[in-house]
Amino acid sequence: KMEKLFRKLHVDFKHINKLRAADVLQITKHSLQSNEFYSEEELIQTFIQKLLMMNYRDQTQQTDNDSSEEESDIFDDVFGNISPSDKASSQSDPVHPMDVQMAVFHCADGFLKQLMVTKLSQCQYALPLLVPDPLTQQIEFPLWTFRQINKSWKMRNNNEIISQTQPIYKAQTPMVCFFRFGSVSSSKSQLMNRLINEKHNTFFHRNCPGSSRTRELIDGVVEIAWFCPSGKNTDKFTDCVAFCNLHGDAGEHEKQLQILTEMASVNVVLLPRLDKYDRNASIIKNLYKDKKLLICLFTEDKSSVIEMKKRKFIIGLKDRNQSDVSEELRRVINDCLKESSSTFRLEDVSKHSVIRVDEEDDDDCRRGREAAQQMMSLLGNKDLTKIKESFLPHQGKLWHQWCQNNKELHRPQGEKIEMEISRKNTEIRHQQHEFHISDFIKSNDPDL
Repeated sequence: KMEKLFRKLHVDFKHINKLRAADVLQITKHSLQSNEFYSEEELIQTFIQKLLMMNYRDQTQQTDNDSSEEESDIFDDVFGNISPSDKASSQSDPVHPMDVQMAVFHCADGFLKQLMVTKLSQCQYALPLLVPDPLTQQIEFPLWTFRQINKSWKMRNNNEIISQTQPIYKAQTPMVCFFRFGSVSSSKSQLMNRLINEKHNTFFHRNCPGSSRTRELIDGVVEIAWFCPSGKNTDKFTDCVAFCNLHGDAGEHEKQLQILTEMASVNVVLLPRLDKYDRNASIIKNLYKDKKLLICLFTEDKSSVIEMKKRKFIIGLKDRNQSDVSEELRRVINDCLKESSSTFRLEDVSKHSVIRVDEEDDDDCRRGREAAQQMMSLLGNKDLTKIKESFLPHQGKLWHQWCQNNKELHRPQGEKIEMEISRKNTEIRHQQHEFHISDFIKSNDPDL
């Protein structure tokens, strides 16, 4: 199935981790076109193009197969011998939009992955946190991709509003994890969107435009998004909260489940009623016995919030208004977070031995991080107002004086005055040449 998907997208397994930012930033004939529908072989290129343009509707692109059929074909189906269900089963399903995103992610090198994730963050989409390798199934934590992302939020402390801006990989926040066991009728991702932002699909779900029944690459992927409060009374959560979403049946992805349940402040499980012989029953029992806060959402139960015992809750979803369910769930999560003091830091995910960290195994990422750290060490704790004067002396006061003199030189002046101005500029140039190239500049280009 994986090979079939890659063939559909015209991707070779040999291209994994080989696609560079320089390859996708080129202006081509395709990049200048804007169509409503695309062929399957154009999906990857179109996805990258729209993402780099920060088109937040990027995940809803449709293929030519999604467009309406000719009227004659429809009448043949209605009045002919072929039933609609047979017709649907005979057609191949379109490629799932999240499979397109993950195919690009797997093909990209470390720097293009970082660019992709930064753009996804700017579009307020969820970001890949744990990614199974499509060939080896080893779990990768792409820490390098989060390095350029900062998050800002405001919190209320009595009548005072406290503002914070932090690199997201350093931020200490509570984490709420969502899992699904078995096959359920409700959409977990859609429910999470209602908690974070009702007007935006932070997590792609089954009811989004362009979604399809089949998906290959997104199952087993853990995505993460943050709710950042604005300091207003309308905030749904009073602190910055990380939300993690394990795609697919959690019972089939035990490693991801173990990592997330260890780090989470609150675990939220979506599941049908299970009998005691179900393969997932033992996992649910362990979660119930654990000290972590647990919220079980039963798709075949109609009940409101029930506290089974301290820190363990049940909420029914069947035949219930989704807004009411979201409000109850939000209230319970807020109450749970007030009781929990545990926090999570993105960098700490790398401490798990069962996962591969891109910064440690990717030579390009490692060299890039070392170069960035070397440059930042040169800046140290120096005053921001004096950094330019120290490291870029050619652009300081002397350059400003030269520009001022140059303006005067191009105004109507006497010949003697022009000669004097030219002489002063020549002196300034000599003074500039006396400065040596700083170590900061040399770190950018060692050949200087």
